[in-house]
Order: sequence, then structure tokens, then C-alpha cells
Amino acid sequence: MFGFAHTRSKLWSLFTAIIATLGTRAIDIPSRYGFHLLIATNLGVIDAGGFYIVFGLLTIAAGLGRLGVDRAMTREIARAVARNDYEAARYTIWQGLKCVLAFSSCAAACMAVAAPFLARELFNDPKLEASITLAAIALVPLCLSAAIAGALAGLHRVNRSQMIYSWAWPATFCAITFWQDLTLIGAFQMMVASIAVTAFMAAGLLTEAWPHGGSRISPSKRDDLGFVRIGLSLFSIELVQLMIAALPLLVLGVVASQQEVGIYAMAWRLVLVINLLTVVIAAVASPRFAVAAMSANTGDLKLLSTQVLGVSLALSALPVLFLAIGSTYFLSLLGAGFEAGAATFQILLVSQVILLLSACTPEMLGMSGKEKPIQFLNRIAMIMYIPVLIILSMNFGDEGAGVATVLMTLVISIGSSLLAKKHLGFIPLLQLLHLEGRRS
Repeated sequence: MFGFAHTRSKLWSLFTAIIATLGTRAIDIPSRYGFHLLIATNLGVIDAGGFYIVFGLLTIAAGLGRLGVDRAMTREIARAVARNDYEAARYTIWQGLKCVLAFSSCAAACMAVAAPFLARELFNDPKLEASITLAAIALVPLCLSAAIAGALAGLHRVNRSQMIYSWAWPATFCAITFWQDLTLIGAFQMMVASIAVTAFMAAGLLTEAWPHGGSRISPSKRDDLGFVRIGLSLFSIELVQLMIAALPLLVLGVVASQQEVGIYAMAWRLVLVINLLTVVIAAVASPRFAVAAMSANTGDLKLLSTQVLGVSLALSALPVLFLAIGSTYFLSLLGAGFEAGAATFQILLVSQVILLLSACTPEMLGMSGKEKPIQFLNRIAMIMYIPVLIILSMNFGDEGAGVATVLMTLVISIGSSLLAKKHLGFIPLLQLLHLEGRRS
């Protein structure tokens, strides 16, 4: 009886944390999606395609500017706080911020230097050069904001972390548009300003949440690069997400037209409403996975992963149905030309359903110290994805890119589930089905 009550208590705690974070992230709809709506309706399908080519470059460069250090900070800070080792938490924060500053500065410099070649030779559109340069300027504050968000998540300030990760700069962007007309160059100028404001806001939130107390760590026990190595392993999980989000835009920009880039980009952004749920749940669950794994209690980890998956599927069922029925209508609201992406939208929606069936499994493996197996899986998936994406995009345009994305998510979903079985002893989806079967 006590065990059942304890399980219900844990589920309720998880559920309330997710709902609270979703409440905070609800502003994602008018801010982040408002941002993309402004881009689509003001720039039109062709200029929106140019915008998302550069935005795709920025997305990948931002990943390289962090190299997973923000995720490693979440894991190591959460573990330090669980041990009441606040000095270790502070030390990890400082080392993480310094590493991200160095990585992002290098990535920004490379992006700025390569801007003429990328615009003129790769994408055959010289007017993109200025936009790429502006995106490079935005890169460092964007990466530092993400590092701070990772630290806030480790300190269990999940709502504030998600605000910085997700909607703070798009909300600022939307506010700025009241005073400035939106053009391709103007959009990136406003992005630079919005991201800079968010970086200062993030610094203030970290100062407020700063961990105090604890004794100093002996210098001999400090490992300056330990969490960086962890970050590189965890980055393989993020790299897959970045590539799924950004690489189709770049490939379509090279082998197809900017119109197809614009269509794919907006279809992808709309189906990411489903991904919003997964991201929120992963943000809430990741520190809990780290603590459960640290206690070496497989039962707790199994219970938590099953609850996470159950909540993910329950919360996403209606949004998936809603989007599946209204795909053409939603795309037509963006302006002329976007409704041509209805088939691509439906294909991409399938990819999100596939990811839901293994929701948070890669994060669970990463937070449980199983970085190398998931890293190997991600490498295999990327090796398969890139040529398939290029071939299908060349022959079928935006719909081909969507099919390639479905295949990629299928490999990741099945592979991560099998890795969970091998290294942790269970598959969350099968465990959930087993529990539901027992109840019925």
C-alpha cells in the first residue's frame, strides 16, 4: 500500500512539474511561433526560404558553439546539488561558461569569415552574405544564454531555464517588430538585439539562483575537462536534433529552391508544437534521471522513464490529432504558397509521433552515464541520414526531405530503445504497455 502511494506521489510530482513548466512555455505559442508567423507573413515564401537557410546555419553553429557543455552542466550541477556540494556546482558553472565562450567565439569567427563563400558559391544568393554575418554576431550571446539555461536546469530552476532556452528572445523579437518594418536584413538585426537582451536577462537569473554554501574543492579533485568530455558525448544527442531541424533547410537551399526551403521550414515549425511537449518533459525529467542513476536504483529509473513516456503520450494525443486534421488550413494562414506543403506537413508529423514513442529515452541514457552507446547510435544515424536526405531532396524536394527525416527518427527511436534494453534492462514503451495491460 505504501509503495503504491509512493509511486502515485512521484507521478503527481512529475506531472505537476511538467504542467507548471508547460504553463511557463505556453508563451512559446505567441512568442516563438509568433516569431515564425511574422517571418512567413512579412517576408513571403521565397524570402522566408532565404531567412531559414541562414537560420539553419545559425542553428548548427550554435550547437558547435556549445558542444553539449550546457547539457553536461545540467547533469553535473544536478548531481552536485543532490550531494549538497555547492562549491562543485559553482565551479562547474564557471568552467562551463568559459568553455562555451571559447567554443562559440571560434564558431562565430568561422561563420563570419565563411559568409561570402556560403552566400555566393554554396547558396548562389549574394544577398544572404550580410544576413550570415549578422547571424555570426548573434552566436556568442545565444550560446552563453544556453549555457546559463543549462546551469539553471541543474539548479532545478526549470521554468527559468526553459524561458531562456526557448521563448525569451523570440518574445523580445516580436515586441521589437512594433517599431521596425520586417525585411530579410532587418529580421537578423532584430535577432541580434533580442538575443543580446536575453543574454543579460539570463545572467541576472543565474545571479539570483547562484548556489551558496559548501566547502572549497581540493585542486587535486578538480577535473577541468571532465564535464567537457561528458558534454561532447551528450552533444551527439543534440547533434541529431540539430541536424533534423537545420540540415534539410541547407540541403534544400543547395539542391532545390528557396521556395521549397520556405515551405519545408514552416511545415517543420508547425509540427514542432508536438516537440514542445517533448522538450518540456525532457527538461523536467533530465535532472531526475541524473539523480535516479546516481543512486544506482534501476527500479526508480524504470518507474520514472515509464511515467515520463506515459505523460508524454497522454498530453500529445489531442495536439497530434488536431494538427493531422487541420494541416492545409494552418499552412494557408501563413500566406500564398505555403499550402503546397500540406503533404510535407503530414510526413513530418509522422516523425514527431515516432519520437514520442521513445520520448526522453536518449536523455535517460545520457543522464545515466551511457553516453558512448547513444553517441555510437547517433553517428550511425547521421551517416545514414545525410546521403538519404541529399538523394531524396534532389529528386522529391521538400517532401523527400520529410521522408528522410522520418527514416532518421525511426532509426533513433528504435536504436535508443534497444540500447535502453541492453544497458538498463528495459524498454520504456514496452514497460508502459506491460503496466497498462496489468491494469486492464
